[in-house]
Amino acid sequence: MPDASLDPNTLRLTRILDATRERVFDAWVDRDQFIQWMCPPGVTITLMEIDVREGGAWRVGGRNESGRVFASSGKYVEVKRPERLVFTWAHHADGDYANPRGHETTVRIELRALGDKTELTLIHGAFVDGYTQHKAGWEGSFDKLVAFLGRTA
Repeated sequence: MPDASLDPNTLRLTRILDATRERVFDAWVDRDQFIQWMCPPGVTITLMEIDVREGGAWRVGGRNESGRVFASSGKYVEVKRPERLVFTWAHHADGDYANPRGHETTVRIELRALGDKTELTLIHGAFVDGYTQHKAGWEGSFDKLVAFLGRTA
């Protein structure tokens, strides 16, 4: 994979989490855990479906505080427990799964063990638009993930 840090249209975020990488991986692949932290504050999830296996699909839908609806979906490309998840991502026009998907990006999650902590690196892109919104969304989601892992430790 090319170095995404050289592409200005690819988002790269890193967080150190106070949980083992197995625990962090579970937060990504268990629907009941994922729904508790996925999407930034102020977003209500109304649909969450995940089939975490290579070739499996995922869908998430909801609305933000202003009432704007969204629908996103993709497929899992790689599932390597507990170190890596790779999946595609695209929004559906007008927040409706019946509508076509927009530009597809790839999300790569890398989990590196640091003793009883985990370094989570997200690489998401390449974007043609929406970089800033996705950056804010992932940062808000990761803040919720930190809180979730602290509550369920």
